[in-house]
Amino acid sequence: MLQGLPGVTYVTEAAHFASKTVMRMMVTKFPVVLGFFLAMVSPGAGFARDSKSVAVANYPASYEGGTLPFDHSKVKATLGPDEVILVQHGHRISVPASSITEIACATGLRRRLGASVLDVVPYMHLGESESHYVGVTWVNAGTGAKAPKVEVLFKLNKTEYGAFLSGLERLTGKKAIDTNQTLTTVHYD
Repeated sequence: MLQGLPGVTYVTEAAHFASKTVMRMMVTKFPVVLGFFLAMVSPGAGFARDSKSVAVANYPASYEGGTLPFDHSKVKATLGPDEVILVQHGHRISVPASSITEIACATGLRRRLGASVLDVVPYMHLGESESHYVGVTWVNAGTGAKAPKVEVLFKLNKTEYGAFLSGLERLTGKKAIDTNQTLTTVHYD
């Protein structure tokens, strides 16, 4: 026993080693125990699903243009098991996944007002703003022999963009065309 001031507890080297060992075990073993517990609580969480199945997910987006009778404002896009549902101001449009013919994606970079002042901080790119767009084209199946194409363009935030795009790709089985990487032809009629 160490001698010293009365009422003061001294930590010996053995006690310090034991506390380090306990901490090391907690850091290395805790994630394994937590993973095992979560796997037991939710049995279907760790297993892969069919690549075609998509859980119902809502994505807030902004309608930027297209042939739908929507305002250029917020729209809620819902990816269902076999359809895409678009809702804006009570108007609901359901698009079967089988009728979607094309998915396009792009990002746009623009400079903000006062960018030279904001770019003083290195590696932060505060003077730049990036926009993420997803375009969807489908054919209205119930309109007759020569069905017109319907096109929409959505603007999403950075976190919703990747999830929405991958969900659309899984739902339709079609790969999105990155228009930033592909030569694009514009036809003026």
